Amino acid sequence: MHPTQQRSTRKQEIQKDFRHLATIGFTSLVMGTWEILLTANLPALANGGTSTLFWSMIWCYIGQLFVVLSLAELSSMVPMTGGQYQWVSVFAPLRFQKPWAYFSGWLCSIGWQSRFTADCYIVAGTIQALIDINHDLKYEKSPWHQGLLTVLVAIVISAFNALAAGHLSIAEGFFAVCHVFAFVPIVVSLWVLGPVNSAREVLLNFTDHGGGWRHRIIMPLVGQISSMFVVQGSDAVVHIADEVDDAGVLMPQCMLWAFLLNVPMTLIMLVTLCFNVGDVDDAVNGIFPPFVSIFKFSFRSVQATTAFTIVILCLLVMIAVSTMVATSRHLFAFGREVALYYPSWFSKVNVRFKVPLNAILSTTFFATLVALATMACSEALNTMIGLSVCCLMTTYMASIGSLIWRRLRREELLKARWSLGRAGLPVTCAAFLYCAWCFFWSFWPRFHNVSGNNFQWTSLLFSVVVLLMVLCYRGGRKRKRSFEFDDSTYTLQPMPLWNGSD
Repeated sequence: MHPTQQRSTRKQEIQKDFRHLATIGFTSLVMGTWEILLTANLPALANGGTSTLFWSMIWCYIGQLFVVLSLAELSSMVPMTGGQYQWVSVFAPLRFQKPWAYFSGWLCSIGWQSRFTADCYIVAGTIQALIDINHDLKYEKSPWHQGLLTVLVAIVISAFNALAAGHLSIAEGFFAVCHVFAFVPIVVSLWVLGPVNSAREVLLNFTDHGGGWRHRIIMPLVGQISSMFVVQGSDAVVHIADEVDDAGVLMPQCMLWAFLLNVPMTLIMLVTLCFNVGDVDDAVNGIFPPFVSIFKFSFRSVQATTAFTIVILCLLVMIAVSTMVATSRHLFAFGREVALYYPSWFSKVNVRFKVPLNAILSTTFFATLVALATMACSEALNTMIGLSVCCLMTTYMASIGSLIWRRLRREELLKARWSLGRAGLPVTCAAFLYCAWCFFWSFWPRFHNVSGNNFQWTSLLFSVVVLLMVLCYRGGRKRKRSFEFDDSTYTLQPMPLWNGSD
């Protein structure tokens, strides 16, 4: 075993099932870039249309590449399931290690919980669209319908994660094959059967389609939240480090390869979607999600639209399954650090299923709670997208910023089998600036004229999360964490406990 694998002295509790291809497949599925691009593009189309969607995707792919490179190097130095909070524990200034690590763990967990909830919302919305397409009578949709469907989707996916855990790596390989081969017929069909817009209209016509942001500069900046969400998720592999062989080299490789392998398909889908969208107003303001409206207008057949929508639905379910894995594993790891209330409950591995069942159930509970709490809100999905982006970008800034601080002080870094070398400082600085940019714009609402129904509640929820973090941190007992980091240069600092947590 390589020395980077021995830095954590914690007992291995979860079986190592993921090899190289399965790990790449897992990361690709969590990102689900072309599927998420197809199904979560409403903020971009509403604020600037196809021009916003196209150019924001290009910009976000470039910016996220710097983030992926930085996280890949960090994961090679510290190949542990906790990811961001453990990286901050190692590299942050000594006086800030404890609070920054604790806050990074909280925000990372909330970010992934929000991403899983958003995936469940998208699946539920697609199910609603299928009902609407095939219902003889007018289907009267209400926000609470999608809320209850979201709860059902979360329960089904959690059951799959618990009951099929032993076959998860095989399933991820199958998912990856579907991820590639379902792409071709969708793209070809849209080009052959759909209308083709002019390049000038697609690329240079920044037009308001319901968002109300009239300024041609503000409009695409508000709409870019869609693209930020699409390109996130590469760090999912970090949170299954316990299940990956030779994680110190495999994780950074898979993180980068999964990101790069998704680029061609995503760009092809981006061009296809932008040029074959038809009337953007109809796609944005119709009764269906935009991608279903595009299918319906292009194929002009209920049967064909239903068939392609079912294919997308199956892929979205696969993405949600993979996202649940990363989300629950991070919650399990954070509980294992004695950083949550009743940590022994969160960090328990079920003997029968050999998975952190309580962490899976907690993830399902979070999705259920959010779905029920936002049933009356029309912007529930965009709120979850914004919360996921702002929370994860904050953890990236903390991790990458800590590494930048070490480099600026010219301190010796941990040995890594995958390193950026001399490019490390400029790459990490570019990544930090991009994360700060995304964090700022993640709070902006889709609509200029907001009301209680269409307001994006990301800013309020983020404030509540930060307040809870501070209360938990200040109310916790400071106790040495229960694992050691075997390195003479860096020491992981104690994390606080809630009073009476054990």
